[in-house]
Amino acid sequence: MKRLPLISLALVLALSLSACGGGDSAADGGGSTTQDDPAASASSGDAADDGIATVEDVKAFFAEEHADAEWYADVTDVTLETMLGAPVLAIHVAWTSVPDDFDAMNRKTMAIGNVLSATEQSVAPNVVLLLADGTVTELYGSGGTGIAQMAEAFDLPPAPTTAEEVSQWLETVYGPGGLVKLGEGETWYSAIQLITMETVPGDETLVVTTSAPSYQSLDASLLDRALLSTGSPLLESYSIRTADGSGSGGFAQTLVGAGFLYPVE
Repeated sequence: MKRLPLISLALVLALSLSACGGGDSAADGGGSTTQDDPAASASSGDAADDGIATVEDVKAFFAEEHADAEWYADVTDVTLETMLGAPVLAIHVAWTSVPDDFDAMNRKTMAIGNVLSATEQSVAPNVVLLLADGTVTELYGSGGTGIAQMAEAFDLPPAPTTAEEVSQWLETVYGPGGLVKLGEGETWYSAIQLITMETVPGDETLVVTTSAPSYQSLDASLLDRALLSTGSPLLESYSIRTADGSGSGGFAQTLVGAGFLYPVE
């Protein structure tokens, strides 16, 4: 299988997290996207050489091979999720996106990613950490037969250049009957309330208002990734405004079709 590069948490934070305001964050209990059969395998090419083809295989692999690792005690669960309509192997961890020790968090994140990217797991083509507050951190993606990047898997609309076009793009791709079929538990799209351009503070900024409880939540985290997948030049300055008054935002390279990997026929 073809491996895509490991993404460090430091890069994720630099691109998409700039907290402002708000009170204490809480885990987003309403956005779970766990499938009915979390042990089911999502094909990512040939069967795994290491025999890691189900969620239970991953749990056993961790317990048998890495129980003495620094990060092992922080792994609270392993599930198969649907995120932005894509199959995702989610490693649940005990820390949040604002931990007491950022160096330890980055060290553990990289270690888990390195361990998994060195295996031939075939549970899902995408692997993420799902933090205790609901924030998602991508680790890596595994390409191969029957797996494609978003821009190759779907006939995406042109990158939007206005707030109205961003709204239309998201509806066309992720909305009801859209190109991408979201998981039954995905609520980030229906949580979008308003997409506008505002002057914040002095710069024209794309502002997406959502009913997500906090910027540290699954809905806000997936919305952020959905915005990045548009490839819009407006993402040079954007902000996600959540229900508690907090927000995330920043700037990003405008990579059309960026996002998760998808199975294709």
